[in-house]
Amino acid sequence: MPSSNQPPPLPKSSPRGLLLKIGIAILALPVVVALILFRIYGTDTHHASRSSSWWPERGRKLIPPTATDITLRRDLLDHYATYTVSEKDIRAFLDKRFGPGMALSEGSPVTPAAIGKAVGSLGWLVTEDTVIYSYTASNGGVHDYYHDTKTGLTYQSSACW
Repeated sequence: MPSSNQPPPLPKSSPRGLLLKIGIAILALPVVVALILFRIYGTDTHHASRSSSWWPERGRKLIPPTATDITLRRDLLDHYATYTVSEKDIRAFLDKRFGPGMALSEGSPVTPAAIGKAVGSLGWLVTEDTVIYSYTASNGGVHDYYHDTKTGLTYQSSACW
């Protein structure tokens, strides 16, 4: 005879509960990833100055310290920004940041065909007074600064590697 000290065996649970938990986890993962990606890449952020930006230092150091009214957008490897900065300040910043002789200090005038057309993902319009400063960093990153010399409005596209 079996011993009476042993408790009766537990009934086998159905696999439904386990499958439900696994299904919820599988569905939650893409939702979390999508929300994170939307937060990083799906929104433009506006900042009064460079110091109020939440961007990492790598992106902030590509914007002149005197820039104001800054709109930022990040992509996987690229950074885009629009802001206002004086002609004198952007030249001084670019010469200091990239070193004299890395590109044309005076900026290159835009082609007549580009005037009135939108540039980049933020829709910045090229004007007759726009000059372009283009730099290639030592790490291979490419940085283009479209600057309106009369208004100080600037569009920046930086591809970082």
